[in-house]
Amino acid sequence: MAAPRRMKPVQARSKAMVERILAAATQVLASHGYGQMSTNRVAEAAGVSVGSLYRYFSDKDEIFDVLRLRASDAILQRLTGAIAEAARQPPRAGVRAVVSSLVAALEEHEAVVRALVNEVPMGTQANVLPEIERGLSTFTRIYVAQQVPQMATEEMDARIYLAMGVTLNSCLRIALEKPPELDAGHLVDLVVDMLVLGLSPT
Repeated sequence: MAAPRRMKPVQARSKAMVERILAAATQVLASHGYGQMSTNRVAEAAGVSVGSLYRYFSDKDEIFDVLRLRASDAILQRLTGAIAEAARQPPRAGVRAVVSSLVAALEEHEAVVRALVNEVPMGTQANVLPEIERGLSTFTRIYVAQQVPQMATEEMDARIYLAMGVTLNSCLRIALEKPPELDAGHLVDLVVDMLVLGLSPT
């Protein structure tokens, strides 16, 4: 576990230095991945000495932890906003808005999300993806209750459980692995079709 940050960035200059280091760390993640990320590489990308970096972060894991928390907060905030907007839209349009928003948020934080999915030990990843799934699950439960009020609780639980896996994994694939010849909008529509079909009674 990373040691506590050595220096809190109270002054504007210190805060600017922290932001510079974090921006550089994001660049290193995007170009080299988490496995090849190091404090030396981050310091070089930031144009600062390693000694200056160590005034604020004890190691690369502490740097990444800040990036992870920021990405998680931003993704959840965007997802929460999309869910609130979806409540005022027709059912299918609302589902599409939520799925589209999640894909866009994952794309925006691609470097961090890719590291979490592919390289960082599961213990750290567990702090991000289940939070996203919980937000989706809450929205989906409300959607099903409104559209199919007669569905038994056990059946609803089973369908939502599987739908969450399909949705999150599909959004991750679209955001991180989409082949250039495939249209992202069409893929989102297909995810929405699977969701609507899977959550409706046969």
